[in-house]
Amino acid sequence: MEKKNTFRSNLVKRRKELGLTQDMLAQRMNVSPQAVSKWENSSYPDPELLPLLAKSLNTTIDSLFGIKNNDPGADLLQLIHDRLQSIAPEKRPEFMMQMFYAAIYAYNPTFHSAGHMHMDYDQETFAGMKTDYDVSVARLNSDLRYFVYMENPEKGVNSYFTNTKNMVRLLKTLADEDAIRIISYLGSGRRNRMHSVAVMSKRLDLPADKVQYIIDRLDRLGLVWRVSVDLEEGEDIMYGYTHNQALAMILVLAESICNYFRSWDPAFDAYSFGVFKDEAGQTRNTFPEVSWWEDDEK
Repeated sequence: MEKKNTFRSNLVKRRKELGLTQDMLAQRMNVSPQAVSKWENSSYPDPELLPLLAKSLNTTIDSLFGIKNNDPGADLLQLIHDRLQSIAPEKRPEFMMQMFYAAIYAYNPTFHSAGHMHMDYDQETFAGMKTDYDVSVARLNSDLRYFVYMENPEKGVNSYFTNTKNMVRLLKTLADEDAIRIISYLGSGRRNRMHSVAVMSKRLDLPADKVQYIIDRLDRLGLVWRVSVDLEEGEDIMYGYTHNQALAMILVLAESICNYFRSWDPAFDAYSFGVFKDEAGQTRNTFPEVSWWEDDEK
């Protein structure tokens, strides 16, 4: 009886995860909706239908019967690939965040089972880890969730900073509150929508020369692109936003950093040095070691 209940609950759960109705699953298997209803309530499919049922649900027979597959030779990347492709697009973000959370959770050797992210948090909460090999931070609140992971380069992240002048230009641009407003305005439009300086000036109630100055900086930084438009009143330049993922992340991270990372769930720190190293790829400020007791020391 218990096995039947496990099979039924797993069948219903898996079907709903895929966003399928009983009718839709029945069509996939070329059976009647009544047959699917019986499987979910009172009976098993015929044995020869079990492989097709598992295939239709992009799962395994073992999973439907609640049998865990602990095969160490299983291709984890293929399992993730198959799992993601089987999930409806609107449900993938939840799965991705749960997967990233479980990965951070697994770094702590005292946790012997997978961690499952809570659905609600009373205050702004983060998960994160810092080791000598990698760092990550994730925001867990449902109003805005994100995950950032970085593998520590052998010579430190500062060895990647080959164009610090442009980095300073970007940060100086973002230091202007009007630039944040313009980026937010551009980013709220649909893909490939073009904008004129005159319209942006009017919509944002900003001087046209200020908008042009900021747009020119964003253009040189590669954050907007331009086209020439031949209008009846003359030629004009229109600007499109690149919807740069990194820029959105920079702004979101900046807000989180300013709020301070107060609450962690979980945090794992097992590192000796940070992610910055000197020109030779060495870490600085090594603490001197304290010698051990001499044999004849009292």
